[in-house]
Amino acid sequence: MGDPAGIGGELLLKAFQGPFKKTRPVIVGDLSVLEMLAGRLFKHMRFPLKPFGEGTGNDIEILDVGAIKSVRFGISDGRCGEASYRYIMAGLRLLVSGDVSGIVTCPINKKSIQAAGVPFMGHTELLAHYGGVTDYVMMMAARAFRVSLVTIHVPLREVPLLIDSERVFRCIAITARSLKVDFGIVAPRLKVCGLNPHAGEQGAIGTEEAAVAEAVQRARDGGIDVEGPFSADSLFHKMDCDAYVAMYHDQGLIPVKTLSFERTVNITLGLPFVRTSVGHGTGLDIAGKGVADPTSLIEAYRTAQAMIRVRSGIRGQ
Repeated sequence: MGDPAGIGGELLLKAFQGPFKKTRPVIVGDLSVLEMLAGRLFKHMRFPLKPFGEGTGNDIEILDVGAIKSVRFGISDGRCGEASYRYIMAGLRLLVSGDVSGIVTCPINKKSIQAAGVPFMGHTELLAHYGGVTDYVMMMAARAFRVSLVTIHVPLREVPLLIDSERVFRCIAITARSLKVDFGIVAPRLKVCGLNPHAGEQGAIGTEEAAVAEAVQRARDGGIDVEGPFSADSLFHKMDCDAYVAMYHDQGLIPVKTLSFERTVNITLGLPFVRTSVGHGTGLDIAGKGVADPTSLIEAYRTAQAMIRVRSGIRGQ
């Protein structure tokens, strides 16, 4: 459900008005918040939610965590951060027990999570910790346009300090493996951005590209079809690969969100389970107003479905 004061609840009510084919969604959150939203925004609509474990066929179930009874929409705080954390942990328990096949997350508020004393920056770091992995990658995708990020939520001034050959190589390797395991691409092809304008112009505008080039060569020596570093300002205009690797957050997210903001999905690669999320934030400025667009959540759910099918097929071979 994400932050209960944000748009997550509204997105869920809009996205799951009817059954999804070949699946049974399980909403993890607070029923009281959803009922409050439904009464406020959708007075003439019925939402057939079944308690967890009582659904049949394609019913939509809800695991009512009971973390928070009421909220002021658009105002997030430590209570909401604590509730967000409890939803995530409840979802993880369902995953570990085998009751669900993957996790799709609505957005959380990082400041509220911190105010609650949760020792993780966000969903990704928490899920990686409990998934037992230290090497993971954030990928933003809009259908076939996929961009993986070497660095994520760090100040821009710190990015050059983090660009080293090992970090870039891990991002390339995890992305290449995920394209096979999660997307069923037998021989994936990748292209890698440089960090500086013009990819450093042979050292005239920065030297970080030397580390990027070293990582690319190492990946190529290991059998990965990857090229780079390329100048980022001209790389994305022609989608002629299965995924791009960008050096920092905005370098990768601007092109993919410009292409299709509503359909952008956040995917965490490298986890032992499938996790997708919406490609936007909590929308506190529009929370509770009935104007939130559920397209990204629907796309994230369908992406998770597709990834689970591919993983299941690979395991069955």
